[in-house]
Amino acid sequence: MKTKPIYLLVLSVLLSVIFSGCNEKKEVAKESWMAKPVKDWPAFALTNDIAFTDTTFHGIANAFLVDTGKDTLAVSCKHLFMVFEINQGLSSIDLGPQFVSWKMYRKNRPEQQVEIKKLINQSSNEPIGQFNTLKDRDWILFSLQEKNKNIYPLKIRYTPVRPNEVVFAVGWGALQKDNRYPKLIKMQCFKNMGNYFYVQTLTRNVRGEGRSGSPVIDRNGYLVGLISGQEGKLGVIGSVAYLQQLFDKYGISYQAQ
Repeated sequence: MKTKPIYLLVLSVLLSVIFSGCNEKKEVAKESWMAKPVKDWPAFALTNDIAFTDTTFHGIANAFLVDTGKDTLAVSCKHLFMVFEINQGLSSIDLGPQFVSWKMYRKNRPEQQVEIKKLINQSSNEPIGQFNTLKDRDWILFSLQEKNKNIYPLKIRYTPVRPNEVVFAVGWGALQKDNRYPKLIKMQCFKNMGNYFYVQTLTRNVRGEGRSGSPVIDRNGYLVGLISGQEGKLGVIGSVAYLQQLFDKYGISYQAQ
């Protein structure tokens, strides 16, 4: 009669250990460079030179590379097509027959660059639209002609940014006088809408002009979004959730870090 309570006690302890192990969160390895000054971070903040037969856009918006776990791809903001609509007469997310080249490079070291091979999510059936619709899908994704070991591809975090979580944008501004290093901007998530989220900017005296397409990283150095735009006092950040949708849609293999 005394062995039954002991058996139940042992079983209870075993179940407790098993379930506590299931609930334990996996610790994410922080990128080692996050502990260093920004000037010592690897080069991942880029800008764009985009050439058409009659026009070249120099140093427009921002860009960066991503490490899918299987390959290295390039990213910028889709609302650049609003510029192409005005200046090139484009009406869809298609670079058109007048497109010549798209290069991404470090603004402080322009000789360190990559050239895109193909716009992966190009679509003549997708209208450009306006910012209030583009913010829900503000990612353009490219394959590369070849990799450049001097440019660091960011690892991707696929879990959603939480309200009040602090994140950081890293990129160049159009009115930035000192181009030795990209600007680090501290922000806090206000509300997550799925494909994009709103942030409050914590860094003071930030000029937003030209910062579109800058990568947004978390406290561990992982990519969580890109700068899309501004609505009132809130910044709009394109979420990695949409990037993951592109991976799935176009059959791009990826591995969560």
